[in-house]
Amino acid sequence: MPVGLVTVEDVRDRFYRALTPDEERVIPAWIADAWDELLDIPSLALESRLSLVPPEAGLLERVGRTIRAAVLRRLQNPQGRRQYSYTVDDATVSETLASETLSGAWFTDEELDRLSPAGAASSAFSIRVDAGLPAGGVPWTFPY
Repeated sequence: MPVGLVTVEDVRDRFYRALTPDEERVIPAWIADAWDELLDIPSLALESRLSLVPPEAGLLERVGRTIRAAVLRRLQNPQGRRQYSYTVDDATVSETLASETLSGAWFTDEELDRLSPAGAASSAFSIRVDAGLPAGGVPWTFPY
């Protein structure tokens, strides 16, 4: 990972409260894990795109924002809980966490879309404009 791309200070400045010593200790590992996870996604081709001369404009900044967001989500929900409840006397409160704070994948679909190379969109719903044309591209004519 490029030096200084995402630091503990970046995360500390963006988190809503002071970090505990344990959080300060694990954040560098989470940053490295998030970077490794991004590199393991073949459709992003980050290593080759970042090694271009000149590198793809804005890509490194988008990668940094994505890693910071993933680490901040992990800080908000380090155990990966989906739902929790607690009881005080005879009242029980149950809370479901937002889907973006769930464990499992490090990154949201929107974040991965922002990192996808240009032209990498799915063709599942594309419409071919040459459909029905013969190989030469000239439309068929009918004698009416």
